[in-house]
Amino acid sequence: MGPIVPTPLPGGLLLRGAAPGDRDALVELHSSVHAGPDGAPNTAVGQWIRDLFDRGHPTASLDEMVVVEDIGTGVLASSLMMVPQTWSYDGIPFGVGRVELVASHPAYRGRGLLARQLEVLHERSAHRGDVLQALTDLMFSPGKARYWTALTQRAGRGGLARDLPSGTASLRPATGDDIPFLLEVDRHARGRMLLSCVRNKAQWRHELTGRTPGSMVHDEIFLVEYHGIPAGYVVLGYGGIPSYPIPPWWPGIPVPEPVISVSAFELAAGMPWHDVVPGVLQRLCPSDVDGYVLWLGTEHPAYEVLGESLTRKPQNIGWFLRMPDVDAFLRHIAPVLENRLVGTAAEAYTGELLLHFYTYGTRLVFERGKLVDVSSWAEHSRRGSDASLPEQMFLQLLLGHASWPEIAPAFPDCRLQNRTAGLLIPVLFPRKPSAVWPLI
Repeated sequence: MGPIVPTPLPGGLLLRGAAPGDRDALVELHSSVHAGPDGAPNTAVGQWIRDLFDRGHPTASLDEMVVVEDIGTGVLASSLMMVPQTWSYDGIPFGVGRVELVASHPAYRGRGLLARQLEVLHERSAHRGDVLQALTDLMFSPGKARYWTALTQRAGRGGLARDLPSGTASLRPATGDDIPFLLEVDRHARGRMLLSCVRNKAQWRHELTGRTPGSMVHDEIFLVEYHGIPAGYVVLGYGGIPSYPIPPWWPGIPVPEPVISVSAFELAAGMPWHDVVPGVLQRLCPSDVDGYVLWLGTEHPAYEVLGESLTRKPQNIGWFLRMPDVDAFLRHIAPVLENRLVGTAAEAYTGELLLHFYTYGTRLVFERGKLVDVSSWAEHSRRGSDASLPEQMFLQLLLGHASWPEIAPAFPDCRLQNRTAGLLIPVLFPRKPSAVWPLI
C-alpha cells in the first residue's frame, strides 16, 4: 500500500498525507484545538505529535496520517490519523484501525473535511485487511460511517490509599530485557478476556521507550516482583488521563482528591492476586496522594481482592466501533462459535440461523456443530428470520458487551422469532468481559 494520493478539495484545499515538515504546524493545530477550559494550549497533545514525528511508531507511519492544507496560505486546516493494531477475540487475532488525533481549525469547520479524511483512512484500513475500526469520541465521526457504541472502552473502580489491606510486592521500572516476560504475562491474561489488544516485541518496546515524559500518552510501566520473583506488570497513567492529579473538569471522574491512575495490571500464572494487589498499590501511591483509580475494565481480579474498599466508580465510557463486513468477521471467528456449542443443548446443531438486521440479513449454516457457511441473506425479512434486531444491538452481542436479556430492553423492536433463535443466540453470543489496553 503506497502513500496517500493528494486530492484537491473545494475552496482551494488539498487533502494529502502528512510529511516530515508538517510537524510544527500539526503541534500548533492540535495544541490549540485540544486546549483546556482555560484556553491554554495542550502541550501534552503537542508532545504526542512531536514523538510521532521524532521517535516514530511501530505501526503508524506518517502514511497513516491525513492532513488538509489550505494551498493559498499553507495553513493546515485539519488532520486525522489511524493506528493499525491487532486485537484478539477469544484467542483469534484480527486487524483493527484505531482513529486518533482528530483536529480541525475553527475557521475550516463545517466543510466535511473530517468525513473526507475518514473515508481515506477507511480505505487504507480495508486494504490492510482490518475487520474493525475504532474511535473513542463519536462527536468527530459523521453518522453515515456507521460507528456504534458496542463495547466498554473505559471502566474503573477506585478507593483511598488508607483503606488498603496489607500486601506483599515490590516494583521496578520495566526494561527491554523484560519484554519476553511481558509477552508471556499478556498471553496468560488474554485467557480471561473476550477482546484484548495483542502486542509484539516492537510494540512493547515502544510502550517502554517510545514516548517522552510530558506526552499525553506517556505511561510508566513497572515490573511487579513477589518475594524477588517476576510476578507481572502494572502501568501507571492512562492514555489521556493524567496519573496525578486528575483535573476537576474531566468528565465522568467523581474523584475530588489527588489520585494515581492505573491503566493495566496483570500477573503471571500462579501468582497470588490477594497478596500482590494491595502491595502494588501501596507502593504506587506516594504520601501526598490520597487514593487510586484502577482503569481495568468492568471486571478484574483486583476488584475482587479490594472488594468494599473500592468506593469510587467513575462513569463508563464506550468504544465506538465500525464493522463494515459482519459476515467476514463471523467466518473469521467460526472456531470460537463452534466451541461455544460444545457441552450445551445446541451441541452438534444442524440447520440455519437467519439474522435480520433491518437493512440487510445474514445466514449462518451449521452441520453437526460446524459453521460451514456465513453469507448474505438476500431475501431477509423480519417474519422470515430467526432473530430480528438492529445492527448496533448485534455488535454488542457479538462483542460480549451484554446478553440478549440484558440489552433487549434498550431495543424494544428486537425479536427472537422462534425456538431456534432462543436456543442458539444465548449460546453463540454470551456476555463475556473484555479489557482492551489499545495501542496508541
